[in-house]
Amino acid sequence: MMEGPKDSRSGALAFGGAALIVFGLWLFVQASGLIDQKLLDTVNRSAGALVLVALGVLVILLSRRGVLTGPKPGARLYRSRSDRVFSGVLGGLGVYLGVDAVLLRVAVILLTVAGNIGFVVIYVVMWVIVPEEPAPSFPGQTIPPAPPIPGA
Repeated sequence: MMEGPKDSRSGALAFGGAALIVFGLWLFVQASGLIDQKLLDTVNRSAGALVLVALGVLVILLSRRGVLTGPKPGARLYRSRSDRVFSGVLGGLGVYLGVDAVLLRVAVILLTVAGNIGFVVIYVVMWVIVPEEPAPSFPGQTIPPAPPIPGA
């Protein structure tokens, strides 16, 4: 009997691995000439739309299973301080939406590779606009002053 993923990121990594396999198979089919070039050109032109449709189906399935819950009432969107690769945008968005940030990262990479460069622009705009989450504060604890700068 197989056990489920031990780490919460295992499922997202398996999804990313499956996406790489599909992408590699697609490149193989294109290079091998097994399928008519006209059909391949049509699929290549519509790859972004097909990825969006697949992500839409995935969102519907995950929301029905209770995996996607959406933002909680009163929740605020912040860039994450702890779950970040570049700036914490997708880590914060994952917390806000109740989704694993790795899934969001894979989705953005797939959509960008499929030709939707607009997601990179949206990411940069969110990096500038969305504030970083507040630093944790502990009652009764004071922050020590910064050490003096030598030679100043």
